[in-house]
Amino acid sequence: MLILGFGGGSYGTGNGGYRTLVSCFNARLMAISKEEVRHIAKLARLEFTEEEEEVLADDMSRILDYMDMLNELDTSKVEPMTHVLDLAHVVRTDSVEKRISQEDALKNAPDTDGEYFRVPKVIG
Repeated sequence: MLILGFGGGSYGTGNGGYRTLVSCFNARLMAISKEEVRHIAKLARLEFTEEEEEVLADDMSRILDYMDMLNELDTSKVEPMTHVLDLAHVVRTDSVEKRISQEDALKNAPDTDGEYFRVPKVIG
């Protein structure tokens, strides 16, 4: 596996303090095992083949490696933000409007009891 990192730290050599993009040898900081993939899949109620588990373990490991590399960045002078773009949150004012009648609401329903929607039971 090839990890791309920024020089100056454990990822490579720096040029007089300048950060340069370098490639490193087959190093893996965080490794996700197939057992961990199976555990995550079980929690998410997903099933994968052996080959898919191998691919997912590798992909998840690379994601964690990248996140670990991002943790090395100095963000002490970066203001916290909720979005990368400086957007103003514009909301409309609430206003009371005419409601639709019960008859109109139920007319396209697949099943009703005349007063309410009927849906299949989903809780045991």
